[in-house]
Amino acid sequence: MTTSGEYRYVGRLITRFDADGNLIEIDEALSGPVRVATGDCNGAPVCDDTVMPDPTVQAMVVDPVQAGLDSLDADVIAVSEVDLDGTRDNVRTQETNEGNLIADALLWQAVQEAADYGVGAPLIAIQNGGGIRNNTVIPAGDITALDTFDMVPFGNFVAIVEDIPREHFKEILENAVACTHRDDTSANPNCGTGRFPQIAGFTFEWSASADGLILDLDGNVVQEGARVKTVVLDDGTVIVENGTVVPGDPITLATNDFSARGGDQSPYRGMPFTIIGATDQQALQTYIEDGLGGVISADQYPSGGEGRIVRLP
Repeated sequence: MTTSGEYRYVGRLITRFDADGNLIEIDEALSGPVRVATGDCNGAPVCDDTVMPDPTVQAMVVDPVQAGLDSLDADVIAVSEVDLDGTRDNVRTQETNEGNLIADALLWQAVQEAADYGVGAPLIAIQNGGGIRNNTVIPAGDITALDTFDMVPFGNFVAIVEDIPREHFKEILENAVACTHRDDTSANPNCGTGRFPQIAGFTFEWSASADGLILDLDGNVVQEGARVKTVVLDDGTVIVENGTVVPGDPITLATNDFSARGGDQSPYRGMPFTIIGATDQQALQTYIEDGLGGVISADQYPSGGEGRIVRLP
């Protein structure tokens, strides 16, 4: 059994089965979330609800993992001139400079390796906000290898999706901004805010008051999205203007394989994609070290972002 993240609680379910394996009772009094109490217990040696560590697990699992984390934390890979915003509420609702950094890393890594995998180099990248998990502002100063694992801890792989028709690309963006406020959730119980995009290689404007895309659990369109108003690639190519797709060449993009497989209802609709030989964390660390030369500059990643995503009324 599990509960919400970050180990604040553990889940407990106590049941009874008969000899044939049939569930006959759930102990509702003892089942449920158990708070993991830490820190000072008002002077007492332990808190009443403290989950005490098992000494064998502590020695064989927790201590070695902590030693590995300590090693990563001691590995300084760069210096940031600016605070990096990875807070959950922000990366799931708006552009942030940390989101830009991670999206740039996906694009950079994909461009470096595309030819080796026999695919076209992408022009753009999309990182789902739900894949950014440090939920904090990393202060300006040293950036460690552990910081990169904290930012993107899932081990998703960088993926390239080739030749996406422009109408299809707009639908992908419509899904990305479909679940941004409470009204969206009430209208669409499948909504999850982790789909909000952090992007590289283009800019776009969207209207929060317009109709949001609604998909059913099978990916069928229940309501067309009308939030994406303008999309312009960094080379000046206009993809969407005044909410209408401009005819033209398809688009090749970089993302993570979670999204390419349809995570967060991303409507790639079974399009083939190519996984390249790097996880998102590896791409981020390599980009910071090699692509940026170990310096995350305030000019390139200003606080609040640089206007890649503009929210309209």
